[in-house]
Amino acid sequence: MKFSCGIEIGDEVKALLFDLDGTLVDNMQIHIDAWVQTGTHYGLPITPEMIQINAGIPTRQLIVKLASENDWKINTDDFTKLKQSTYRKLKANAGPIKKIEPIIQIVRHYYGKIPMTIGTGSSRTNAIGALQDAEILDCFDLVVSADDVDNPKPHPEIWLKGTTHIGIDPKDCLVFEDGDKGMEAADAAGIPWIDVRKHL
Repeated sequence: MKFSCGIEIGDEVKALLFDLDGTLVDNMQIHIDAWVQTGTHYGLPITPEMIQINAGIPTRQLIVKLASENDWKINTDDFTKLKQSTYRKLKANAGPIKKIEPIIQIVRHYYGKIPMTIGTGSSRTNAIGALQDAEILDCFDLVVSADDVDNPKPHPEIWLKGTTHIGIDPKDCLVFEDGDKGMEAADAAGIPWIDVRKHL
């Protein structure tokens, strides 16, 4: 099946696995703004580029990584709570969520035909909220969030939890991603992937 965005999915694909932020919903700028604002609160020079190159890594793990790389002294639990609450406030003020329609079209086409799962670095609360806002939560057999794994992307755990749940061999699945870490995770899991950035 070939879609209007240029993505072609063969009959050999038995299941679809989707990232969320930047793949199905266009809320990455809200995440970036929340990071920068939280960094400012703590006096940390967090830049949009720092967040973009680490897309897919959950907040708690990413602030630990950034603090280690930059020798920042920060209570990572407090930072994580403030960043997540800042994101929710910014999202509430941003109006209706922006759907990435070319990829959502694929979700709607395959709904009820083959299994589909979500693998996201967002918290479960934020992920479920975004999927509900986009009116596609019911399309998915499983949502695997940052709260559901011990190892974030680029570790393959988040994708393998999805394939295990639906009982499909990873090589027969297809991942949709916009983040390099998520594609690395798919490679590590043995799952083919599509970089949606090339089709939007």
